[in-house]
Amino acid sequence: MTLEDLSNNLKQGKFLPVYIFEGDEPFFINRALELVIEESLEDDQKDFNLNILYGRDTDSISIVNHSKRYPVMSDKNVVIVREAQDLKDIDSLSSYIGNLNPNTILAIGLKGKKLDKRKSLYKSIRNNKDVLHISFKRLYENQIPYWIDSQVQNRGMIITQKASILLTENIGSDLLRINHELEKICAFLGNKNEIDEKAVEHVTGFSREFNNFELVKSLATKNLSKAYKISKSFSENPKKNPVIVSISILFSSFSKALVYSNISNKNSKNVLQELNISEYALRDIALLSQNYTRDKLIRIIGYLRDADRQAKGMGSTNLKDGTILNELLFKILY
Repeated sequence: MTLEDLSNNLKQGKFLPVYIFEGDEPFFINRALELVIEESLEDDQKDFNLNILYGRDTDSISIVNHSKRYPVMSDKNVVIVREAQDLKDIDSLSSYIGNLNPNTILAIGLKGKKLDKRKSLYKSIRNNKDVLHISFKRLYENQIPYWIDSQVQNRGMIITQKASILLTENIGSDLLRINHELEKICAFLGNKNEIDEKAVEHVTGFSREFNNFELVKSLATKNLSKAYKISKSFSENPKKNPVIVSISILFSSFSKALVYSNISNKNSKNVLQELNISEYALRDIALLSQNYTRDKLIRIIGYLRDADRQAKGMGSTNLKDGTILNELLFKILY
């Protein structure tokens, strides 16, 4: 079941006694818990009937006690357990699964963790029609721009392709952070309904010209002047543009270019599936593979490993970020 399916069911009043949301994508887990709260109780019912607990501050006995309570001036008592991955005795909740309070909705979120299939809680919810258990996976890189478009549309707005690319390239797959930036941008725009790259740059501070993905493009086209301009900009503000991040992004790009060079079927649909990249990134990956021989790509990956060790202060005296990046660019381009 997807987040959209869950939302539709809840809006239709199709509630279950227990929801367990787990997996690698915290944004989806947070949103699922919020949907349960939004759709199960009216605002004036929440003071007496909404209980929000945190795994690190509670235990299974407290959760069960809250779940056994009966609602006040409402037909639902709602118990939300956030950060349940920190709950040390989570498997003890299996006793409650066998004796549910029909007036309670218990929703549990585990971030970065899944229930242990060998333990009692998982066994108690398996094939249990009173429990909805959803595991949320992180989105692939090529899915992020489409997700951004959907989030903007949900706000009754539109976003230009360049603006979407700028957010994706500077934030990556951190959906919580992307959503936070979208909230700031929408607040800044007020009654305007289009998000363009100028608005993104103004609100977030991301540069359309000097960022890591423009650095990849400059190397893909062997634009020496542009590459060194970006390096200079980074060296002037190393806290905002740490070299370790640049190295990571370059390593990912050149590694994918090496894989791309070995793909026999260069059909774009096949390549996107093979590399799990966006259409926007494919052009640069293809150019890297075209403009650098396979042997050179292998050597560049070695240079990037060396630079990564330098950035971490391993095997040499500490070098400034700008020095490490400039030396790396020289090795790549010559």
